Amino acid sequence: MHCFRRSSLGAAGSQQSRQSYTAGSSSCNPLFRAIARHGCRPALTAAAAGGDAAAATPALHRPAGPLLLDTIRKSFKTRSPAPASKKARGSPHICVLGAGVNGLATALRLQQALPAARITVYADKFGSDLTSHGAAGVWQPYKLSETPEVLTHRWGADTFTHLMGLVHSPEAAQAGVQPMHCHCLFLAEEPEPFWAATVQGFQRMRGQELDLFSQHVDWPSIQASAAAAAAAAASTAGATGSGGPGDGSIDSYTAAQSATAFVDGYTFNTVVCEGRLYMRWLGAQLDAAGVTQQQRRIGSLAELAGEGWDLVVNCCGLGARELLPDPHCYPIRGQVMRVRAPWVTQCVFAEFPDGTSYIIPNREWVVLGGTGQVGDHNTAMSLGDAEMIADRALQVVPSLRQAEVLDHWVGLRPGR
Repeated sequence: MHCFRRSSLGAAGSQQSRQSYTAGSSSCNPLFRAIARHGCRPALTAAAAGGDAAAATPALHRPAGPLLLDTIRKSFKTRSPAPASKKARGSPHICVLGAGVNGLATALRLQQALPAARITVYADKFGSDLTSHGAAGVWQPYKLSETPEVLTHRWGADTFTHLMGLVHSPEAAQAGVQPMHCHCLFLAEEPEPFWAATVQGFQRMRGQELDLFSQHVDWPSIQASAAAAAAAAASTAGATGSGGPGDGSIDSYTAAQSATAFVDGYTFNTVVCEGRLYMRWLGAQLDAAGVTQQQRRIGSLAELAGEGWDLVVNCCGLGARELLPDPHCYPIRGQVMRVRAPWVTQCVFAEFPDGTSYIIPNREWVVLGGTGQVGDHNTAMSLGDAEMIADRALQVVPSLRQAEVLDHWVGLRPGR
């Protein structure tokens, strides 16, 4: 079993959590000891207005587009003026529900576009309690659910432009943004992504580059996993009468069964926007602009009726499941491991038969991930997931063997 060097930091978990990890585990497993010393610090996705919209969207920041802003401006120009006792003429009253990255970014964008507006952000949780706070934050569209590609492309490009503007601004350090070189590795031929023209320096990886990442991978294990996954997918397809999972995964499994190296890949220059720092920066920007941020749990939109709002913007992410209610909204569980490895300065995404492993440098640590477990509400750290994350990361970047395990984190992304 591969292992990380044990961290010198103090234990973060409860005794009960550590005991639960000990049961059924070998005391001589170094990785287990490193993992068990650190309890999970889950970022619970809040229900109702406190939910988070950090994922299942193409990027960290999805600003209100020009069409939406034009519509809002026109609505306030044509609206009959409210009584003077309620608010001044031309001063729209706007409520944003949710304090995740989408909620705070939307509030800031609206304030910039409508300086006279009185904007209030309601959420039952702020800051580190939200999924956005734990996001490693690399710009690359994924986990897009059913979002149409044309919208993903537009929102993603707008976000990339915004973040790169921050990179080259005096606000970069406070906003937690930095340029990042990224490698993406695949077990089968991969078409060019629709966002290739958005990023800078996109190019295909050559055979020699792919071989460097392939030389420490446990290919027999990958072949066995691919065979099992292909059999399961074929069985599901036969039982449902469909042609498979619908994403070409059976072909990918078949290719992986004989894989001895990553056969395709590309590199590009992107941007990392670290969730915890960007959220703090957004909050400070809103405070400076006079936007109210108030802790309040909203059980139903009906609660806001009669309060005089001209516009209510729903940015409550997974909380929409209860708030609207929206039965089509579901959690996508993500677990990551944070390690201290300052020599790792580039981002890597590596495809495996049953998921993608990623390595994303942040300011104070490197984030190793991850999982994308649809419909899983569990916010407790899973030892099995942690071992899988560590094992895959070490196969792609073996020097991580010397990294210190700092902690583990779990968050629930919203999907629809």
